[in-house]
Amino acid sequence: MTLLLVTFVGLLVVGTPIAIAMIASSALVIWTEGIPLTIVAQRVYAGLQSFPLLAVPLFTLAGSLMNESGISERLFGFTRALVGHIRGGLAQTAIVGNVFLSGISGSSVADCAATTRVLVPQLVASGYSRGFGAALAASAGTLGPIIPPSILMVLYAWQANVSLGALFVAGLLPGLVMAGAMMLVIAVMARLRRYSTSGAFSGRRLWQEFKRAFWALMMPVIIIIGFRMGVFTATEIAGIAALYSAVVGIFVYRSLPLSKIPTILLVTARETAVILMIVGAAGPFSWILGIEQAPQAVVGAVRAIATEPWAVLLVLNVALLVAGMFMETIAIMIILVPILIPLLVSLQIDLVHFGIVLLVNLVIGQLTPPVGVLLFVTMTIANVRMGEILREIWPFFLGLAVALALITYVPALSLWLPRLIGP
Repeated sequence: MTLLLVTFVGLLVVGTPIAIAMIASSALVIWTEGIPLTIVAQRVYAGLQSFPLLAVPLFTLAGSLMNESGISERLFGFTRALVGHIRGGLAQTAIVGNVFLSGISGSSVADCAATTRVLVPQLVASGYSRGFGAALAASAGTLGPIIPPSILMVLYAWQANVSLGALFVAGLLPGLVMAGAMMLVIAVMARLRRYSTSGAFSGRRLWQEFKRAFWALMMPVIIIIGFRMGVFTATEIAGIAALYSAVVGIFVYRSLPLSKIPTILLVTARETAVILMIVGAAGPFSWILGIEQAPQAVVGAVRAIATEPWAVLLVLNVALLVAGMFMETIAIMIILVPILIPLLVSLQIDLVHFGIVLLVNLVIGQLTPPVGVLLFVTMTIANVRMGEILREIWPFFLGLAVALALITYVPALSLWLPRLIGP
């Protein structure tokens, strides 16, 4: 295990992609132990042979179709009519809009990109700094994997062997808690900086924007009702999301030309390949950790530091936030979840609750350098320097940290709805 971890970390330090680092370190250990190298291919194949993973490319496709079909613009138009009249209302539009976007794409990167493209130019034109707009778009993107459907929930449910449907339902209230925390941050900043409003509230304008965004707003409703009535499974939700986005974009809004479909499919294939390469590479890596009893070692190490569930959750939160600064989100999940499951079971920590806690930690990690993917997305699209974003993002980080504490230590936020609705 020492050879595995030292080789893996060493390869990451010299800039090796995570998937290749996992495969190479696993192959080295297997070779030194005299085990046939064919086991590497076998474990990679076994790691990818899972029906729930079919949702990954479909959710990725849904996000790409959403961005290209103008759904995001219509949703932001509706939310601006809804909350634009309050002080800092244009900034609040980003948060409320992402609550709806999260019910469509399941991807923080897709939501962040859409928010940056649509709202940052409007924010700058209204007197907000470009750095603030980029920080706001990055922070709002964290809602994508928490409010269902979610690609990360698919991966966690597959790893932890828990109900994906329960996870989807469990993410609703925590997502709203995160949105509320960020809206409170904006309200305070709006008072201190005297941000303007986007005009007076108009019921007529709200109705017009609602009609423009109706089909986009109906997508989360169709998904939730269809799932609850048993029309389709949690995994099939991804296919429904992709199909609905395509139909609305091509035939209803007529804003998605057929000529763009090949490009969208190519982008989807490329993004899916990146995710599944990491998932496949984790197969032999996790297999070696299991043989070397890494889960048992982690249980012993953590219990030497803390024995009460609340203290263990605190230790895990800190460790995950630190890990999020240096590793990619999916890689953290793929490596750590199999190791942590025995610890959580021994402490009787609900795996659905921990799944939400884990995801909140991971999305906050997407806001922290040097590997904060949402920072790089906004920096590239908004044409702003990293330093400008970091100067503006810390209040949102603090707000999300408070939300994380509430979600961690008030399990009912995650578990009340799944228990109310049932399997």
